[in-house]
Amino acid sequence: MNDTSLEDQVHDALQLAADSHQRSPLTVGDVRTRARRIRRRRTITAGAAIAAALAITVPVGLSLSGLGQRSGVQPATQPPTTVITGTVRIDPRSAPTSDTLAVPLLDVDTPSLIADGEVTELPETYDQLTPYLDGWIGVVNNEGAYSVRQLDADFQVVDEAVTASRLAVSADGSRMAWAEHDSTRWYVVDVTADGSREERRTPLPEGPVEAKVDVVGFASDTEVVVTQTDPADGALTTLRVDGSTVTPVPGFVRPWTASSATGVVAGVTRVLDDLSSCSAVIDAQTRTGTPPWATCDYTLAAFSPDGRYVVGLASYLDGNGSPTLAVLDAATGEAVIDYELIGPRNSIVGINDRVAWEDADTLIVTMVSRDRQFVLRLGLDGTVERITAPGTELEPDRISLVVAAN
Repeated sequence: MNDTSLEDQVHDALQLAADSHQRSPLTVGDVRTRARRIRRRRTITAGAAIAAALAITVPVGLSLSGLGQRSGVQPATQPPTTVITGTVRIDPRSAPTSDTLAVPLLDVDTPSLIADGEVTELPETYDQLTPYLDGWIGVVNNEGAYSVRQLDADFQVVDEAVTASRLAVSADGSRMAWAEHDSTRWYVVDVTADGSREERRTPLPEGPVEAKVDVVGFASDTEVVVTQTDPADGALTTLRVDGSTVTPVPGFVRPWTASSATGVVAGVTRVLDDLSSCSAVIDAQTRTGTPPWATCDYTLAAFSPDGRYVVGLASYLDGNGSPTLAVLDAATGEAVIDYELIGPRNSIVGINDRVAWEDADTLIVTMVSRDRQFVLRLGLDGTVERITAPGTELEPDRISLVVAAN
């Protein structure tokens, strides 16, 4: 039975048709919109909910014992000692609990930063936040228009690029990149978190701000993968930049994630007529765009820090998140583990389509079930834990946590 109102069903169908050429990241604005819709539906019919957004923003494994302190995740040299095959049930209400979490969170309602068992109030809402020098770099989302700000240790603005993209952060947190427009052209900016290397700025050809550039991720120690939008038809071109050169990466309709450990990019390669899609992993250095493997069963969402695994979500995603989640071998596409989401009957249950790797064999996800949001730790050994660290458990009418990790 579908408890969604006819108005919302028509709205969602039209939105999916309009956006079928690409899947854009959900934002903090989407979190608020989804949460408002949850509240409205609760007054109409019991048991209806919609997933909040999961935005991956601050480096995986960031552990803060004080603001600005970092401990990076080291890539694994061996696979986990125990990786199970088969299906694992995710039932957040009955899962064991854990009060530890190495991935920071942003609460976009308060607003606040949740890290290392502490909740720090922020002067305003940030869509993304990551340590930089003695302070931070943050992204503000104003109804889909992004600006990148350099902040001091007290979150006061030091500098700002007012027309920019979201951030990409390397798995160990040592590098970050974004794109900004200077009224003439777009530049891809690549910096180190500790300032040990001079800022790199890769210029793209002159063009209007509507030829928007978004950063996908890092393909190596020197290369950043980005997309640029064709203002005429909205099509995306995937590019690899290294500070001086710009090289096309063929094969994608919409790239979604990259691995600097293995030099590959994953993303959507075809959108099918039945609102499904096909995805693939492609070497960023390839000139043909021919993948070693492809799948029409999953949307590929995030590589593990060592590049060994990639997350597979449903083959087409909408505002309800993904009803399925799997971890695939990134070299072959074979499923390593499948998760089955368990929730109340007659309610929408979904994993948000941005996930974070806490380490090389552990995922952090947020899941919406009925009118509650849960933060969960999923291990490749089949373990499932509900996170109860300070700030992670919200009242039923507040669905506002953004997982801060890349």
